[in-house]
Amino acid sequence: MNSSITQYLPFALVIALLFYKKWRQLKMKPMIQEYKTKNALIIDVRSPSEYAGGHCEGSINIPLNELGTKLKGLDKQRPTIVCCASGARSAAALGLLKSNGFESVINAGPWTNTLA
Repeated sequence: MNSSITQYLPFALVIALLFYKKWRQLKMKPMIQEYKTKNALIIDVRSPSEYAGGHCEGSINIPLNELGTKLKGLDKQRPTIVCCASGARSAAALGLLKSNGFESVINAGPWTNTLA
């Protein structure tokens, strides 16, 4: 590969990632709002200390490592939004919920996406 191209490749990848994250956020906002109008349960899967540092009003905190043991207490029929700090843990939570019969569940990514 041309050395001048490889020199700028890391920079280009970072820019592409930032654009992707912004695009995803803009794409998800209407879906999040639609779920919220349907009285969606918002589950923040961050740690309790992260949650205490800021969270969406009305959300509940169930850390990802505890979610599996708390599934029985959740309504599978209720629309559900999962969120975390960046979207990685909430993606794992989405998979866990879907594999346990939750059909109306979306990954909001960062918890800040769930704010008004």
